[in-house]
Amino acid sequence: MSARIAVAGATGSAGIPIINELLKAGHHVTALSRSGSNGFFKLPKHLNLEVAEVDYNSVASLKAALQNHDVVIATLPVDIPIGSQDTLIDAAVAAGVNRFFPAEFGTDTDNDKCMKLPVFANKMHALEYLRAKVAKHPNFSYTAICTGSFLDWGLQAGFLVHPKTHSATIYDDGNLPFSTTTLATISKAVVSMINHLDETKNRHVYIHDAVVTQNKLIDLAKNMDGKDWKLTYVDSDVVSAEAHIEFKKASSDVKRGLMPLLHISVLGKGYGGDFSEHLDNELLGIKLMSDEELGDVIAEYL
Repeated sequence: MSARIAVAGATGSAGIPIINELLKAGHHVTALSRSGSNGFFKLPKHLNLEVAEVDYNSVASLKAALQNHDVVIATLPVDIPIGSQDTLIDAAVAAGVNRFFPAEFGTDTDNDKCMKLPVFANKMHALEYLRAKVAKHPNFSYTAICTGSFLDWGLQAGFLVHPKTHSATIYDDGNLPFSTTTLATISKAVVSMINHLDETKNRHVYIHDAVVTQNKLIDLAKNMDGKDWKLTYVDSDVVSAEAHIEFKKASSDVKRGLMPLLHISVLGKGYGGDFSEHLDNELLGIKLMSDEELGDVIAEYL
């Protein structure tokens, strides 16, 4: 059964593949466009895709665009300001939307240590705001999607390890297991969640393609091309302490403040980076990757 789905942050790294998969599944999709945005040329041409120009600071503007929609998916960047999803949530409630997917798509914000990282203050605010709305509006609900680090983006950008340059910054001994998921799998999981709204109502949902370590990713790469890697070892506790200080500075740049804290949420001890104990893959029909399939992904970035 097709649904009407609105996507905010439609032209981002997660937005485009999610929209493509929703369209492939036969859903009607509205890409919300900020006034003056010029990134929508990236979107596919499709009869079931509409672009609605909106003012993200106006409930009235967003409500008009969200009329007759069943689901709203926010694929906004991690560094959005605290409270920036409030207006979108208010508009979704006012328009009678049934399900809201906040801008999660990452590490476990239901983990005690992870939720306290300042880089996720916006996500925690959104979750608290959603829970308050759900308590007042029983026909409204949310799903927070935890995917771990994006595998393909993490390899291309060098966030996990950097196959292209055969280099990596290794946290502690590089043996900490963590969940990781490709954008293609994330998109398929989102479509599956639309078909499992009752089972995924008002909770965190966990998916992954594989549980890996930094050392495993490097070993798989070495098995393919035999090249040596340049490795820099860091202490996660030291990185965390320095990043907390840097993040608080008004002049802090992304590399010195935000990015190390994102690394800690994936590669730090005790932040819930391995989803194996509460995985929803079976519910959503997501199969685990074999080492061979994992190697194929790595090979694309060597």
